[in-house]
Amino acid sequence: MATAIPRKLWEHPNPKSTQLWEFMQSINQKYHLNLTTFQDVYQFSVDRHTTFFDEVFKLSNLIYEGSYSRVVDESKLIDSVPRWFEGVHLNWAENLLWSRSSKDKPTYRGTKGKEDAKIALTEVREGVTEVRHVTWETLRRLVADYADALQTAGVRRGDRVVIVAGNSVETLVIFLATTWLGAIFSSSSTDMGVQGILQRTVQINPKYIFMDDAALYNGKRLDLREKMSDVVAGMKDCSNFRGMVSIRRFNDALDISSIPKTQTLDALLNNRKGTNVKVQRIPFHEPFLVCYSSGTTGIPKAIVHSVGGVLLNFAKEYRLHEDGKADVVSLQYTTTGWIMYLASVGQLVAGGRAILYDGSPFQPDLQTFVKLVGDQKVTRLGISPRWMYEIAKAGISPKEITDLSHLRMVVSTGMVLSNQLFEWFYDQGFPQHVHLNNISGGTDIAGCFAQGNPLTPVYVGGTQARAGWDSG
Repeated sequence: MATAIPRKLWEHPNPKSTQLWEFMQSINQKYHLNLTTFQDVYQFSVDRHTTFFDEVFKLSNLIYEGSYSRVVDESKLIDSVPRWFEGVHLNWAENLLWSRSSKDKPTYRGTKGKEDAKIALTEVREGVTEVRHVTWETLRRLVADYADALQTAGVRRGDRVVIVAGNSVETLVIFLATTWLGAIFSSSSTDMGVQGILQRTVQINPKYIFMDDAALYNGKRLDLREKMSDVVAGMKDCSNFRGMVSIRRFNDALDISSIPKTQTLDALLNNRKGTNVKVQRIPFHEPFLVCYSSGTTGIPKAIVHSVGGVLLNFAKEYRLHEDGKADVVSLQYTTTGWIMYLASVGQLVAGGRAILYDGSPFQPDLQTFVKLVGDQKVTRLGISPRWMYEIAKAGISPKEITDLSHLRMVVSTGMVLSNQLFEWFYDQGFPQHVHLNNISGGTDIAGCFAQGNPLTPVYVGGTQARAGWDSG
């Protein structure tokens, strides 16, 4: 009996205009090949993976110093953890805050696509009660000031800095300032319990923990000072720990004077020296980020990610798979304790605008978050199947209640996307031109195992294709 062909829901109107198509043509010309489909590119990435990643590295236009004579030593087994792009030194914050073209020398810092007056970040509080825009000029200044303050406080290359906070401008600035110094960042969300926070944090023995003094979720404002005090007490055996820094989350800062080893963020910033702190470019393989396993089989396991590996994967996923450019406006719904927090800020690499939403997407009603997508002219929306299910169950059609003409892609992840929701998406929910990108990935790789692409259609069910590097 013949297997029924799934219903085709979407295909790119002009695949030859995409970066993946251009990349494929450059490969064909350079290596005398005839790649014509995504499957061809995928197979090339498997059969000639060092060549593939060499070309992705060149495509990425990363800011770096040094040089490399080979991509990786292919004679070494994977369990020996061979080093890639040895000789290359680069920095996470520098590559998010500045840009470089293929015509520029590798160390050049430009602002093309990241011009001073252009909006880099939009912070949105639950229910869209507050909206705050930050330009690229302001973001660069904030990160430099925070890096100065951290260095004054004793943070050095290789130190760990932890944050327990919402998806805010301050969280991202602390992330970038930490990595500016060559230090290692790790984040947890404020909805975690004290035990969950400590299980993660104690493992990496950080020098400082930053924590919001309050949180807002599901319409309720929560005082986090008791949790803050308990976390400080739980760090008593950590030899590197110098103290807690309290972040004012609302207009009025809460009094933290009774919490031991704790100072306010304002106090930390006021102590900075006012010097221009040099960006620390570190080897490609060195860590900049620690994430954690889910903890379903015991204590969450710390997972270390290299600065070069994540930046290179961003180039592959956002530029080739998603065709991301400097005009992207990305709203990825996530907490800071999930790997998708990286996805919420990743578009900055290409000069896109990141919308940082903090709180429940269902407050004060199901339509407010939907309207935010139209009001902010979002081009890339990252959301979960659960959200789509709730919207569909309520009979809400996003395309009927807001202008989604700017929206180009909706990324779905976090759980299985049912066949019914695939069909609802195009039949009732969203415009026909929107690319539904159902992805599957992992914290352990900070990337995707399965991912969309602009060269093949979207059918009901599953994901479009294996990610370009997967040899499984």
